[in-house]
Amino acid sequence: MKKRAFTLIELLVVIAIIAVLMGILMPALRRVREQARQRTCGSQIRQHTLAMIMYADENNNKLPLAEFGGNWLWDLDTRTVNFMLKSGMTRDMFYCPSNDNQHKNIDEYWTFATESWDGTRFTATNNTFIVSGYVYVLDLARGNRPAFTRERYDGINPAVDESERKWLRTTLEKQGASREMVVDVVLSAMELRSETYPNGDFAFVQGGMLGQHGLYDRTSHLKNDAEPLGGNIGFLDGHVDWRHFGDMAGRFGGNRLFWW
Repeated sequence: MKKRAFTLIELLVVIAIIAVLMGILMPALRRVREQARQRTCGSQIRQHTLAMIMYADENNNKLPLAEFGGNWLWDLDTRTVNFMLKSGMTRDMFYCPSNDNQHKNIDEYWTFATESWDGTRFTATNNTFIVSGYVYVLDLARGNRPAFTRERYDGINPAVDESERKWLRTTLEKQGASREMVVDVVLSAMELRSETYPNGDFAFVQGGMLGQHGLYDRTSHLKNDAEPLGGNIGFLDGHVDWRHFGDMAGRFGGNRLFWW
């Protein structure tokens, strides 16, 4: 008996069906992967908040207020980094798994302002810092940071009551369950605002990394270049919540604006 082979049309129909199924399944798979990264990232932020609380427990309730550091909210004093590593954290835990840019270039971010990393700790801690993958709502020992300012950006997102939005100094602050301490990187280039990018560009932010290593900074958990999905927020009492971008506000910076 002669075997019947598939015709060209039948093969094309099968291929077309597979292509349609892939087109349906791939976005769903990407969403599942991103949700897994969000959970992992939230777990890492919880470790950051707990490490900060542990530091305060050993220092009269004072949070690690850096004597040194850069001008961006993700710059973290290497003395604080050494403490956090000693508490059980690892280098990878300082970078969100959703931010491919930082993971691919982790060495540059980790040693941005110091070359003293010996594989386990930073040996030089005078005026040195890392560029972390998270943002710290902490005061500075060398002088108060400016107050949160967003009046230039009213209308971009719903107004947020700033009366209790202050830089943290101790774990004794009131209403710890609503006081943000460690948050995901949501960062926009406001000079690129346009109809296409009403809140600025979140994927190509020019900063120190571009000048020093040729790398644009970018936001974690991106929906697209013009809009993040949101970010994990670690609070002073140690709990972590997810906040959608629509509930965020541009809180610090000028042309390089941090949101949470």
